[in-house]
Parts: sequence; C-alpha cells; structure tokens
Amino acid sequence: MHETTPLVLAVLVLGYALVSQKVDRSFVAPALIFMLLGMALGPFGLHLLDAGPGTEGYTTLAQLALTVILFNQAANLNFNRIRVHGPVALRLLIVGIPLTVMLGALTAAVLLPVLPWWEAVCLAAVVAPTEVALIEALMDDRRIPERVRHALSVESGFYDGFALAILLTALALASEQADRSDVNWVWLIFSTEFQSLIAGAAVGLVGGVVVSWSRRRDWMSDIWGQLAALALAFVCFAVGERMEASGFVAAFTGGLAFSFMTKRRVGNPLSTQVCDAAGQLLELLVFAMFGAFAVIDGWRRADWRMVVFAVLALFAVRIAAVLVSLIRTDLPMPSRLFIGWFGPRGIGTVVLGLLVVNRGEIQQADVIGTVVVVAVTLSLVLHSVSAAPGIRGLASAAGGAGG
Repeated sequence: MHETTPLVLAVLVLGYALVSQKVDRSFVAPALIFMLLGMALGPFGLHLLDAGPGTEGYTTLAQLALTVILFNQAANLNFNRIRVHGPVALRLLIVGIPLTVMLGALTAAVLLPVLPWWEAVCLAAVVAPTEVALIEALMDDRRIPERVRHALSVESGFYDGFALAILLTALALASEQADRSDVNWVWLIFSTEFQSLIAGAAVGLVGGVVVSWSRRRDWMSDIWGQLAALALAFVCFAVGERMEASGFVAAFTGGLAFSFMTKRRVGNPLSTQVCDAAGQLLELLVFAMFGAFAVIDGWRRADWRMVVFAVLALFAVRIAAVLVSLIRTDLPMPSRLFIGWFGPRGIGTVVLGLLVVNRGEIQQADVIGTVVVVAVTLSLVLHSVSAAPGIRGLASAAGGAGG
C-alpha cells in the first residue's frame, strides 16, 4: 500500500465529518462523495491512493464492512413493527427477490448473450441486493410513511443473505466442476445456508446472554457493550467461514439473535451508535478505493449492452418485481413506485461481485465485474439525485389522498 494512502483516507473522513450533517440534509449518498474523491485521488488522478498488488486487501475491507452492516441491520430491526407491517415486507422478500433475480437473469441472457444461463443468474443475483442505508437520511424522513420505510429497511437487511444463497448455487452450477461431478449442488448450498443460520444464531444467542448478564451486574459500560456487539459481528463471520458456510448470513442471523436476547433480558436496549459508525466508516473507505481503482477502468471496458442492462436491472426489473409482489395489498400506488425506485445498490453488490471475480470459476467473470461497476456507479448517482424530488412527490401524493 502506498505510504500516503492511510493519511489521505484519514483526511477524507475528517473532511467529510465536518459537513456530514449538511450532506445528509441534501440526501446525497456519502458513498457517492467518497467514490468521486477516490476517482480524483487514485491512479487515474493525483495518484495519492494505492491498494497495492492484487485485490486481497480491498476484498477483506469490503467483507468487514458488509459484515458489520448486516449485523447492525439485523440488530436494529424492530420485532413489533415486523408484526404490524410484516405483510408488505414479507411479500417483497418471498415474491420480490426471486422475481427480481429471475427477470434480471432473463434480461442478462437477452442483452449479454456471451453469458451462459447460470452466469446470467450469477449476474442477476449480484446486482439485486438493495442498501437503503446508503442514503441514511431517506430512512429518517418522516414524510415517508412508516410502512414504506420499514418495508425498505427489512428488505434491505435480508436481501444480501437471499442473494448470496442464489449466487452460490448459480456459481456452483456455472462452474466447470459442476459438469463433471456427481455432487448434489442444490443440497450442498442448502446445507451450507443451514449451517450459516445455526452458526450465527448460536454466536448471537450466547453473546447476547453473556453481554446481558454483564450489563445487569453493572460490569460493562454502554460503550464496551457496543464494542462487544461489534466484536460479535466479526466472530459470527469468522465462525461461519470456518465452518465453510456463509459468514455474511451468519452475521445477519447473529445480529437478529443478539438483538432478541439483549432486548429480552435487559430493560434498556443497547445503543448501536458505535457499530453504526464503524460500519459506515468501513463502507466509505471501501467506496473511496472503489472509485480510485474500479470506476474509471470499469467504464472504459463497458459497452452499451452492459449499460442498458444495468439501467434495466436497477429500475425496470426492480419496479416490475415490486409491483407484482405488492398486488392486492392496500399500499397506495405512489408508495409502491417509491419502494420500486429506491433500491440503491452498494456494498452488497460490490462484495458479491468480488466473490465472483476472485473465485475465477466461471468464463465471464470480467463481464460480471464490469457490470457491477456500472450498476453501482449509476445507482449512487441516480438515487442520490432523485431522493429529494422523490420524497416531495410521495409526500404530495399522500397529502392529496388524505385531502
């Protein structure tokens, strides 16, 4: 790593911190700002950022970021709201996610005929996960109905686990080994996901019991309780990977189990400010390096078919899947369109894309990597630009309906 890289990243974080509140009010994704800064400071710009040879360091950073984000999203889910607003979120998960991947794979097969079918499924799974935390102010704006915010939050939290399961299955079936092996890949992936759930739940429950026990005896301060939760996120990931399962699924499951146990056994819920800050910091560093080393090179290699696919996957496929999944619900059409439009792609898509590229088991990994760059870049720009007018439009529609 270039000797100036840590200093430059630290200065970027400090500079952003000074204007962070103002950026939140503008609904611009902080990841977009760090991506643009990375483009200016990377090897295609001032050459102040350097990741060193290979992608190992960057991949590790991205994995750590996604682990913390998934654990936090699960830990922050409100179980009471899930019971009240559950039907909409459940439809988005059970119907919307498979439909999104299926439509995305069909779109990829038509627009990118170089991709064999299972590689098209891989691409669809990679670009499917949403991350509303990219535009944090979106989830804090009370002009957006609570049911809409909750549905987006729950969907975003569960999406990475669903997409990862689909991706692992498609990768196995797309690899050359799948054609010459008697292994039951579907059962293998199912058992892997089951092990991930068990590993995450076990670590989260045990961690929740221990932390709650310590807090009830006043042995642990709130700050150290939050640091313990952060450590548990990494433990979940490590245990899942050590079991040759999915560390990400284990992290999300662990967050759910930890939150359930601590809220049940301790009167005052544990704050998540430290975990939230750590997750956001790691994510912004990922996008600074993403801008420095992937964006310009990726767009140079992209052709019109890749760009058209990215646009359709981000918006047309997403909106169609959401509208179909919410048929016969009482959610107003403006709210349905808002949910369909605001499905930003971020760290989940980046990490899943790295998983495909680093494994090197399929023929067109470079194509998938290029489309990931195009899709994430377009999402950061277009979702940031449209956030403020989208909220105003939704609020106006709700006001007109109410009148």
